[in-house]
Amino acid sequence: MPPHLRRFLPEYLLGLTALFFFSRELGTFPNAWIDEGLFIMTARHLAEGGSYGIPLLNDIWYYPYFLAVGPTVILPTALSIALFGISIEAARAPMVLYLILTTVTFYLLAKRIAGRNAARWSTALLVTLSAFVNTGKPVLGEVPAFAFLILGLLAYEAIERPVKRGVFAGVLFGLSFLSKLTFGLILPALGVAWIIALVRKKWSEVLALTTAGILTVAVYLPWRLVEAAHTPLGSLNEEISEFVLGGGDMPIFYVLRENAGILLRMPYLAFGLMIVFGAAGMAALRNRMRTSTLVMIASLIVLFGGYFLNSYGWYRHLLPATLLLFLFVPAGAVRLLGQKAAALILGMIILFQGLWQLDHRGSGLGTELQRSVATLIAEYQNEELFIEESEIFAQLPRNPRLLFLVRDRVSPTMPEEYRIPRPEQRCRRRVRKVNVEEITTYGDRAVQLGGSYYVVPMPDDCNAIRSRDS
Repeated sequence: MPPHLRRFLPEYLLGLTALFFFSRELGTFPNAWIDEGLFIMTARHLAEGGSYGIPLLNDIWYYPYFLAVGPTVILPTALSIALFGISIEAARAPMVLYLILTTVTFYLLAKRIAGRNAARWSTALLVTLSAFVNTGKPVLGEVPAFAFLILGLLAYEAIERPVKRGVFAGVLFGLSFLSKLTFGLILPALGVAWIIALVRKKWSEVLALTTAGILTVAVYLPWRLVEAAHTPLGSLNEEISEFVLGGGDMPIFYVLRENAGILLRMPYLAFGLMIVFGAAGMAALRNRMRTSTLVMIASLIVLFGGYFLNSYGWYRHLLPATLLLFLFVPAGAVRLLGQKAAALILGMIILFQGLWQLDHRGSGLGTELQRSVATLIAEYQNEELFIEESEIFAQLPRNPRLLFLVRDRVSPTMPEEYRIPRPEQRCRRRVRKVNVEEITTYGDRAVQLGGSYYVVPMPDDCNAIRSRDS
């Protein structure tokens, strides 16, 4: 075996493993769902010669703020659709590139702060984690945002001159914020690092962090102003009240107060173990990296953990904290367990994660979605229908008879014209996902398309109205 190949064999194996998981069954695993469907609809409208907007009923909502993702997600997807046509595979192709970018940058940052061997272990934890891969393959904002975040942290750690360091890191942090709204948590993390640097009288760090903070806002703010011009008055306040501060039906720290039992599930127990190893790793590596970088990472872990506890209990809200902990887990495991025991435990975790992902665990396959789309194209193109599932509507050929109707409220301030059909359009059958109880209610009036996707009857009062009119 050539010396170069022998030296970098683990990296080659990691690369092959990553490419396999990133690209396999790209169009069907994981299954597409509402968020991805909305993003693909927006990208498709742009790719087909429209503008940056999403078709809702008879209208277009331009620059829709409720998507909570920005042009760093939508524009690459639109370009791919324009080049390769509309399909889940085409829409997801840029996301594979983001996964690759994240993996390479993550390895480089881990290598810088912990060494080559630890970086190999950290990257193996990353690419075998199904939550990372299955959040990264769909058209979502989390992994693109994390890619820019890791790039920003690497720039901040690697560049010596304070202003240059702040400029590069700030632009990349701003792109992270732009990619996914929740990554605006980088701002309070920068604030914590800034206060600590100020107390320690590290003036070059204060300058770098100030520059980074200003540029983070400067990159994101113009896009927010564009969205605000197309946003109902008061919407931002209502969004913060409902989804951040616990307004409406969502109490503050919902998970702890209403759904604490989910914390006993395997992914969250594993996260607890990562906290133990990660904290030990941070202590072990604190002298190998800038204090400000360490403070930012630790603050982000706490902030994303708090965001998870204050939201719906979805693991993808906790994913950024998990991935940041992976940077320190190998060093922490060695510190707590010793070299051999750490290698055994980490190897078992990586093997379990890989087998879990190979077995399609943690997410559903999308074959029923593809069957449903094919059936609608073949048999329902001449019927006026409301499509209530964005992942279906995003793949259908343009047809004025088919309108997208938002089934669930995706924004507290969505104007009525985007979610309430016109009176003359109300009596249409609808395509939606149904549960067992709904199937029983509809009986033989519902027609199965594939899996849980059905064409369901029009509202009950429509038959009476039609009988009276006739």
